[in-house]
Amino acid sequence: MSKSLTLEQQKIVKHIDGHALVRAVPGSGKTTTLIMRVKYLISRGIAPENILILMYNKAAQVSFQEKLKVAIIKYNVPNSPEVKTFNSYALKLIKEAQQSKLIKRKSLVRPEDHKYQELLRECYFYGKQIESRYLDNNEVEKLELNISNWRLENLTADDLEHDPNYKEVDAINKRAYRKYCELLEQYNLRTFDDSLIEAVQLLRSNQFPIPELTHIIVDEYQDVNYIQNELIKSLTTEYTSVMVVGDVNQCIYKWRGSRPDFIEGIFERDFKKSTVFNLSCTFRYGHQLAYIANSVISKNKDSNSSFCISHPNNSDTEVSIHQGGDLIELLQLCEKSSTNYSTAIIARSNADLIAPEIILKILKLPYNTKTTQQKLVTRPEITLFTLLMCLAIDGDFRKLFPIKNIKPLIKNFMKQLGFRLPKGMLNEITEETARNSEQFLEIIKDKGILSQSVNCKLFNSIQAINKSYKSEDKSSDLYRDFNDKDLFSNVSESTILRRESNDQLRGISVMEQLLDTFEITVGDLLSTLIVPKEHQEDDVRFHLTTMHGSKGLEWSNVILIGLNDKVYPGLSNESSTQTKLGDLATKKHDDLKEERRLFYVAITRAIKHLHLIVPKDQNLEFWNKKRWSSTPKKEVDATRFVFEMDTVIARELITKIQNPKGKINLTPRAKIYLAKLAGVT
Repeated sequence: MSKSLTLEQQKIVKHIDGHALVRAVPGSGKTTTLIMRVKYLISRGIAPENILILMYNKAAQVSFQEKLKVAIIKYNVPNSPEVKTFNSYALKLIKEAQQSKLIKRKSLVRPEDHKYQELLRECYFYGKQIESRYLDNNEVEKLELNISNWRLENLTADDLEHDPNYKEVDAINKRAYRKYCELLEQYNLRTFDDSLIEAVQLLRSNQFPIPELTHIIVDEYQDVNYIQNELIKSLTTEYTSVMVVGDVNQCIYKWRGSRPDFIEGIFERDFKKSTVFNLSCTFRYGHQLAYIANSVISKNKDSNSSFCISHPNNSDTEVSIHQGGDLIELLQLCEKSSTNYSTAIIARSNADLIAPEIILKILKLPYNTKTTQQKLVTRPEITLFTLLMCLAIDGDFRKLFPIKNIKPLIKNFMKQLGFRLPKGMLNEITEETARNSEQFLEIIKDKGILSQSVNCKLFNSIQAINKSYKSEDKSSDLYRDFNDKDLFSNVSESTILRRESNDQLRGISVMEQLLDTFEITVGDLLSTLIVPKEHQEDDVRFHLTTMHGSKGLEWSNVILIGLNDKVYPGLSNESSTQTKLGDLATKKHDDLKEERRLFYVAITRAIKHLHLIVPKDQNLEFWNKKRWSSTPKKEVDATRFVFEMDTVIARELITKIQNPKGKINLTPRAKIYLAKLAGVT
């Protein structure tokens, strides 16, 4: 073990007595450490069935399970412990309780399900006590987030009504929440949040047996929310040792109820006499990026924030900031210079990945996506533009035939256009159009919906573009024409969630920018969107993902895009030093801290080269000349996080490490880095 694990890792693997909190920097080998710990526990006679490993999401669970299986075979371990997500383990307990008839059976409803969104609509209107069918996306999303947080805090409607801690909640939200609770019971539904609540209630009842677990291991503990933490506590007996692993600097799921204070103090409060370990050495990237990551995240001023050191054997990771950079040139450079390396393009939102995906298609570079929609054409706003182009050149949807199932596209198209339809008619039009794609306009006419002025205006605009263009025309001309005719005016109204709405609005805007800078004909664009080239997984070298989706992954090269400060983080500048105690936890300040953590996660995915494409910004050059790393307090063009990177000192640090006797005036942070590095060597 000593040959493959560091001293830090060995201490964690061999920990036996009591609970443990492990603070792990990115790329510190925590997966290897946890697998070796499982092997060690089993070698000491702990039965695999008495070990439970909880992972934050399905992808992490599958990845860990596969690596654990390899280790089980390699080390000739007789059996493998259970590896579950929080939700899958909760559902397992619920299934056992249902079989024992302790609780009744319910249907699981997901946030993306139409039934759930209809339920949310009903609660919204009930809370507002209005008959109008107009939805304010901002208000609905706030309601959804509030409901989720109240459920995760295990609050009943009566608790919300009478608990003095919630006296600031207005009557509208209280009514909506009561209706939500009633509808779940009425329709016999449970959400993923509810599964966790029910599992905790079962474990705390006297009827359901608590599983006999001697060891619980929890990965990504910084992302747990209240009810997940309660599940861990409910599974823990006097014979159970709990080990949690995480990094406060990677806490990026605030909207799911995760909070930095779970790893910053709550664990040690709830699990007495815990031993705290650190995995402070990264094996992923070099000193330059390690120092930059420390510089950025230090602005959050979290008390127990990890200080990351690159392992002395790591190759250096080059960091390049491209002001006004050309993504096409950068992609071609990566393709030419690193054909055996993987390259990730990372953005804050799915919308920002539209342009690079189309560019990759045009350049015929093999790629995959790690977004919620695996095909670009299935994005609602792209579906709208695509089908409008089909009507503009052919007057029908025959060009969609290479797609096996066009019904979702037609339904998206109708929703994004904004036709006002009676109940059930959207499905009728979708079915009929799918059967007779050449008759779309006639189908609309025959439905008797054109007496409404909104529908009539939309129909006239569609008729005006019908067969008015040719395949060889510029797609940018069609975009402008569609926009002038208000065919994009209802984009995003098909969703009741603000984050999805904003993403769709940004998506259609990004498409406009792309077409204005990258000439492509309608025919070529349609071919690119409808008949994308399929690539073998082994050939894929480019990967598209959001910052959230990049967590837990790594690539040789990373390209960060969409780094305009008005877009990301998109919040007003504010001093990181608060003058009043009451200001310390203001929402704006907390949101900025989470966006900084998200930036930290994204930049620490790189192994060999990190590229950041930012707008041209003279302030940044001035910042570097002054050797500053503070947060700008005035308006800037490049994201403020780039100003915090301290890139000049990071490069000088490399020189100092290579030539320790060289005379370089280092900052206090650089001196701390060198001192900690000496401890590693």
